[in-house]
Amino acid sequence: MSKWIAVLLFGASLSCTPLMARACSYPDPPTFRSALKRATAVFVFRLDETRYRKQKVGASAHKVWSEGTITPVQNLFGDASGYRNLTFKSTWCGGLNLVVGHHYLIATNAKGDTIPLAAADGSLLDLDGLYDPDNLKSNLRGPEILPVIQAIYGTKPLPDTYPPSWIAYRTSGEPPPPPPPPSSVR
Repeated sequence: MSKWIAVLLFGASLSCTPLMARACSYPDPPTFRSALKRATAVFVFRLDETRYRKQKVGASAHKVWSEGTITPVQNLFGDASGYRNLTFKSTWCGGLNLVVGHHYLIATNAKGDTIPLAAADGSLLDLDGLYDPDNLKSNLRGPEILPVIQAIYGTKPLPDTYPPSWIAYRTSGEPPPPPPPPSSVR
């Protein structure tokens, strides 16, 4: 009798284990701070449209990505007028959660009309609900944009806490990383 119970418990434990394990890795993505340091353009854009793309690679593999159409709305630095598109990952590993109709602040050094975003790219921030496209002058004084302008033009350094994590994680398609371990006190 106890053998049957052991066999049943073992079988039940096997049914609870995942059949497939997934690993996720990609190069360290740019942060907003690092992107701002090398940016040739900093601006706010509206995401007008997205399209999911899939390309066959070999006999059984495929590559997937998303493409978006953007409209620059407010220029803060450089010339954003030539940008019309962006490409980004929207998969579970390093994907970005970009929403059509939202406004985004981006710091980029992309050439041409398309901005290629890296996996888990932090160079753009979702400003939805924090940005008013009908009040451009007022936006410049807001806490989401004013520190960026001050850092670009050298009047104040970008605060260490910029961007706030609650804004930075709005574009993340993944849960935030765990907090660092507590530092040891000697």
